[in-house]
Amino acid sequence: MNRFHQIRLHIISLHLLLVAGETVCVAQVNSNSATLNPPQLRALELLNQMDTTSTSRFWPHIKPSLFFSNIRNNILKPGKINQGQNTNFCSYAALTHLLIRYQPDTYTEMILSLYFTGKAKLYSKRTIKPSERVRNSAGSLSHKGEMNIHHADQLWFLAMADSFKGYLNFFNRKYKIGDENTFWAATNYSKFNKMLREFGGYRVHSIGSDLLRPWKKDIHGYLVSQLDTGLVMIYINNKLMYPHSFNLLNLPVPTHFVVLYELNKIDNMYEIKYWDYGLKTELLLTKKRLKKTIYGVSTITSR
Repeated sequence: MNRFHQIRLHIISLHLLLVAGETVCVAQVNSNSATLNPPQLRALELLNQMDTTSTSRFWPHIKPSLFFSNIRNNILKPGKINQGQNTNFCSYAALTHLLIRYQPDTYTEMILSLYFTGKAKLYSKRTIKPSERVRNSAGSLSHKGEMNIHHADQLWFLAMADSFKGYLNFFNRKYKIGDENTFWAATNYSKFNKMLREFGGYRVHSIGSDLLRPWKKDIHGYLVSQLDTGLVMIYINNKLMYPHSFNLLNLPVPTHFVVLYELNKIDNMYEIKYWDYGLKTELLLTKKRLKKTIYGVSTITSR
């Protein structure tokens, strides 16, 4: 039996896998289930070759069972990745969702390298090596919702935040306990686009900024044209996207990164469909609110 058939039988046999206390459907051979694509198969093959009981000398608080099950679940369900509660990890979660959706094998290689060697080489050939403070904290984050038991996400997001800096991180560059919800973990627009290029090797065309919205008279038409060109990520003011009556003060600055999937005009309203916080969301917005909400548009056209 060749290697491919061994992998295929192994995946099918894992019909139901217990991951972090939840039963996750890995593969179902029927007309209603999506088949695993080649990059997912390569990622799972790489993961299956690892000793999943082996602890890491670089990450003392990472539990192997939680780490490896988290990676497997991410490969199979990239849409479920989220930043956790009370963190500034939204940019890293958005980038990771995109990376695992299209390059799960690349993601798996990087995160396993971080786990076993304490460093990883990115697609850009740059090597990242998280600090000892970060390595000692990963696996011990608490009060973060389901991220409490997602040890791979803790390791990955902390490593990303520690390795990339922008002007928002100027006064807080060295990690301290609790910094996942401070400016240490914050991401400005140019830093986010740089991470897109270095992690995925993507060609990125961007408009907008941290302070000024894109100078486009017809933002709807521009977004639709970009969706026809490639993958689109938008930089938004989250409080404007989700207005609440008790928000007495909404600062005119962007706060969040999401992945745009679809935008339709319905009468005088705009239906926007996007990925955010591990979910696919649909909203109806007026033209004015749509334009006021978006501060940046990043279009990924190729690698």
